[in-house]
Amino acid sequence: MNVFALNYTYGGPAEILAEHRPAHRAFLRELHERGVNLASGPLGDDGALIVLRAESTEEVERLIREDPLVVHGAVTAHEIREWSVTIGSVGEA
Repeated sequence: MNVFALNYTYGGPAEILAEHRPAHRAFLRELHERGVNLASGPLGDDGALIVLRAESTEEVERLIREDPLVVHGAVTAHEIREWSVTIGSVGEA
């Protein structure tokens, strides 16, 4: 398994973000319980950083299609980058 840094940019209406944030957090908690979401949280006022364990970028893309904030348009852009941790540890198996 590889580690990926997923950067979300929020750009949809603030009320959509607020309405769907509880479901988004429940989605991320479920991924965390499965060992997929290693860490996540807000990144400034207009986005988030989510660190995921997955086989590929395509798998990450499939996962986030189910995120309520993506489904309802609160996430207007995202970037997925594979991350090679060289110092420290993130969700070692």
